[in-house]
Amino acid sequence: MIKEIKPMDPLIRKLLPPQSPRPGTVYRPSQFVLKADGLIWNTLTQQCLEADLPESAQAGKGFDDLIRSCFLVPLERDECRFYQGLFALVRACQKKKGVRSYTILPTLACNARCVYCYEQDMPQTSMSPETVQQTLRYLLATHGPEPVRIDWFGGEPLLRPDILDQICEGLTKAGVPYQSSMISNGSLVTPGLIGKMTGLWRLNRIQISMDGAEADYVKRKRYLLAQDNYHRVLSAVSQMGRAGIRVTVRINVDQENLDGLNDFLRDLDSTVPEKQFVSVYFCPLNEVRMGSGDLAVWTRLHDIQADFRTAGFNVSASLLGDGRFRAFHCIADSGNVVICPDGSLYACEHCPREARIGDIWNGVTDTAARDAFCRTDQVRDNCHACPYLPLCTPFAACPVKDTHCREIRDLQVQGVFQEMRLGKLQDQNTQLC
Repeated sequence: MIKEIKPMDPLIRKLLPPQSPRPGTVYRPSQFVLKADGLIWNTLTQQCLEADLPESAQAGKGFDDLIRSCFLVPLERDECRFYQGLFALVRACQKKKGVRSYTILPTLACNARCVYCYEQDMPQTSMSPETVQQTLRYLLATHGPEPVRIDWFGGEPLLRPDILDQICEGLTKAGVPYQSSMISNGSLVTPGLIGKMTGLWRLNRIQISMDGAEADYVKRKRYLLAQDNYHRVLSAVSQMGRAGIRVTVRINVDQENLDGLNDFLRDLDSTVPEKQFVSVYFCPLNEVRMGSGDLAVWTRLHDIQADFRTAGFNVSASLLGDGRFRAFHCIADSGNVVICPDGSLYACEHCPREARIGDIWNGVTDTAARDAFCRTDQVRDNCHACPYLPLCTPFAACPVKDTHCREIRDLQVQGVFQEMRLGKLQDQNTQLC
């Protein structure tokens, strides 16, 4: 007997007709099917069933429902090619006119000097009044039919709230609907700014970067002004959550700060009694993810994440996506543009300066460079047979490569199966960059 635990992604159900069982055809489990404790989960269709999955089957032998729902596929099917075709179809259906979203850097200045910051050699510049006005004109000229989506980034965007005010006031005056999110260190949050977040800025989500317990936080953030920013930020997280803003606490980790994360949990738990608006996202630094010790770090994190969940926090399973088929995997390939303080345009905030694709005066002038960056027809050779391919970055140009990506996802998927069994799987797409 088959019991559905999680339905197929609605768009995939619409685009992918049931697979007709063919007499005489030998079927095998799809490479995209994962199994655990009597559950089978198809990472391509996102459907989860409680069922037994045979190693081999034929039509009319009692497994036709599994054939129709693509848990069993023809023995000879090239599933990577099949995925690419479905992926292209989904993207075509979801492609919209105009820019989908904007990442705006009002300033590159920052009141911290994080040890891992990739912007530390950049000039601490801010948008000039002329650039602010041209940014507004660019938004009005290029946005699509849906509400404008702005992600405020930096530097530290709260160093220049006046720029956020001017752009939001301009959109409001023009009658353009918009909403925003932000990435911030949180140290400059005040009740007055929270009022702007919930008011003029229409900010519904914010990511606050923290690095564990107080000693690790102080050592890594290196604020220019010595004050108790650790407890200030914890308090800000609580205040924004109470104001109805969804807060994601991003914890940047490596081997050196893992031991202090339980102390950080104690502090966060005691400061944030109402947790429904606060989630936690663990992010090993890129040098960890691409190094030989990445699996050891993720293994430690697996146990630590369980402690955070037990305390009542939603923990984002960042490498496993959000429970939907993903047509767009990051801002670079999703129709987003990044606007820098000088008005330059980039596909991604991590792009080097030479990857500039245009400016706010002339628009995107190097479409070839942008398209080449996120070509989705180039799957990495060692990813062709991976069951996690539909959950992963499909374009080979992405610079971030987890050394033990498959083993790490195997570790993370245990929690996903548990949540599906309990009916608690929810949107965990809190990663903003």
